[in-house]
Amino acid sequence: MYPPSSGNTTPPAALTPGITTLIAALSAIVLGWLGPLAYPFRLLTTIVHELSHGLVTLLTGGVFLRFVIFPDGAGLAYTAGGIRWLIIPAGYVGAALFGAALITLGRSHQRSRVALGVLGAALALLTLRYGLPTVFSAQFLSGLLTVGTGVGLGALLLVAAWRVGARWSLFLLNLVAFWVGLSALGDLGTLFTVTTVSGLSDLSDAHAMARITFLPPAFWALVWVLVSSAALGFALWRTWLRPRGTP
Repeated sequence: MYPPSSGNTTPPAALTPGITTLIAALSAIVLGWLGPLAYPFRLLTTIVHELSHGLVTLLTGGVFLRFVIFPDGAGLAYTAGGIRWLIIPAGYVGAALFGAALITLGRSHQRSRVALGVLGAALALLTLRYGLPTVFSAQFLSGLLTVGTGVGLGALLLVAAWRVGARWSLFLLNLVAFWVGLSALGDLGTLFTVTTVSGLSDLSDAHAMARITFLPPAFWALVWVLVSSAALGFALWRTWLRPRGTP
């Protein structure tokens, strides 16, 4: 119980999650300007992107064979079967939904610690299952990068969940949430540019979607921008901006 006061009656501890989250969000933005220091986070976004393709493949009855990330931050997921019109957008939209889901967990110290542990374990295990096969292919070096990044980051998140204090676990979870969410939007902005300037590329997910729907790639890029923005905006509103007592 907090002692009564004549001024603001909000307990100081109640302000901590909000302040910590704000610092994490600003840190995620600053990371985007730091070049090499943001490299592991850039690769994390790519892993989430490719795993999203693979997991939707599995959920729609297909086979997820393997995935790989490349030193320039690009990646590929190798799949067979499944529902293509759900698998193709799953990369960009899945990364945004991943960030949104973590944002909703980033208000509670206890849930943040559990989420870090689950995220670390899932990242390491999924990378071993679907990234390790690439090591035994012609993409050997990129396979090593894939496994080293996925397992390494997963192990670091597990250690953080186990060893760091409550405020740090809250900060780290929100840092990952905002980084992945914002970088997914940034990637979609780049994708929209690619789809509206002819000759830049015809190998993007939006171009693949256009080939099976006969709608222009710019249309799909815009749809994914709107869906991802709505998901992240709703997560922020529900977690931090919604008036108290609103159902």
